[in-house]
Amino acid sequence: MKKILTIFSILIFTLCLSLNVFASSDWVNLKLTYDGKVHNYSAQKIHITIDSKPIENFNMEPVIIEGRTLVPIRDIFEEMDAEILWNEQNKEATIKKDNNTVTFKIDSNEAIKNNVDIIKLDVPAKIINDYTMVPIRAISDSIGYSVDWDNNIRTVIIETPINQIKEDTTVTTEVSTELSTETTTSNIEVDSNQKQDGIKIVWDQTSKAINDSEQKRKVINGLDVLVPTWFEIKNSEGDIEDKGSTDYAKWAKEQGYELWALVSNSFDPVITHDTLSNPSKRSKIISSLVQYAKKYDLDGINIDFESVAKEDGDYYLQFIKEATPIFKQNGLVVSVDMYVPTPWTAHYQMEEVGKVVDYVIIMAYDEHYSTSKESGSVSSLPWAEKYMTEATKLVSKDKLIMGVPFYTRVWTETKNADGSVSVVSKSLKMDEALELLQSNNANIVWDEETRQNYGEYFSDGTTKKIWLEDEKSMEERMKVARQLDVKGIAAWKRGHENDKTWDIINKYFK
Repeated sequence: MKKILTIFSILIFTLCLSLNVFASSDWVNLKLTYDGKVHNYSAQKIHITIDSKPIENFNMEPVIIEGRTLVPIRDIFEEMDAEILWNEQNKEATIKKDNNTVTFKIDSNEAIKNNVDIIKLDVPAKIINDYTMVPIRAISDSIGYSVDWDNNIRTVIIETPINQIKEDTTVTTEVSTELSTETTTSNIEVDSNQKQDGIKIVWDQTSKAINDSEQKRKVINGLDVLVPTWFEIKNSEGDIEDKGSTDYAKWAKEQGYELWALVSNSFDPVITHDTLSNPSKRSKIISSLVQYAKKYDLDGINIDFESVAKEDGDYYLQFIKEATPIFKQNGLVVSVDMYVPTPWTAHYQMEEVGKVVDYVIIMAYDEHYSTSKESGSVSSLPWAEKYMTEATKLVSKDKLIMGVPFYTRVWTETKNADGSVSVVSKSLKMDEALELLQSNNANIVWDEETRQNYGEYFSDGTTKKIWLEDEKSMEERMKVARQLDVKGIAAWKRGHENDKTWDIINKYFK
């Protein structure tokens, strides 16, 4: 019998060889020298594609260290037509790509972007076998490319960001500094005289002390829920930073508002992984939040976990499943903030989360985010409508809430000597944006493609562009929310709206 099994095993092994199942090319066996030591490394080969093009013949193979994939900085970034500079004295590698300059310092868990922003790294940049290696997520955080992982084919998929902006509509030459009142040609028909029951929510960035004072606590007519940004997971041990205020809580209740305090993950992928992957730390976070809910007499918890790595998607869902029933047992409404549904955010598992929590709030803004390489609307109406429609396929409409922006951005475009255009942006309140355009005698016209008022002007050799958020753009958003029959709206953030904004919102939701 043993002889038969031995012969059978030999036959199977021979067959596998003929089919290349055990092909050595699918495995990497290396001796890695870093941190002053030599490490034996054996693992399945990691493949990389950039815009569907396979990258081959690496000078140094991508490797996995401490659960994170590190890639050779020069091989990857040169393939993206980036400039790579090395400072031997400071042990720093600098990447220049489009309008971004990012510096990685060897053995540091931080990179510096555009000499201002700090990028947290899962693991530090390292010199391995004399090659500079950086965690793969640094590509997304540093120059805005999307990074995905297909475990079935062991492939890192890097894609250039989809250009959401459409061709600019022709701007009229007649100078006007007043808002356009042109009748829209939207296909959305909603009878605003028939108000719909709905929840009206506003986030309040009270985590910054300058944003909260008795003078700034203005009563908002028609508001249902205030969401102050009070809590965040501040470290890998699961400790919660408490920025709450009993005085604020008392004031909110006196106005008749419900109070759902926000908890964030500090938008840190390392903290997120270290806490959500650990059952005892998940339990610690949940228990702490329950205690804070009692301290401030909260009505709900708003979970806002962003920058969650794809490999941590299951841990994120597990946290939601464990936290929700405990929060509900303590009389708390549970809401979760979500990115718009795209292939790059699929690991947040919106459909599964929607089955568990009370409300899913879609952050239908930042179509063009602060470091976008092109100027554009914070949230053009077709873009917002598209992704809200996709969300209705995943989450029950009676649980779905549409996020809307109370802010916009002024985009400054500078033409460089080589003909390229550098773009930087600054966030503005509604009134600040309008005042900026009017004080510079800008053309303000209705942009039919974005469904917003648009203005631009020239200053000091640069072009300034603003897609306005105002009562007219807000009315367009309310029409979409009503047409899709979602449960309500949530706005980021309190204090950035103009005087007419809530009159428009209250016109559509009661």
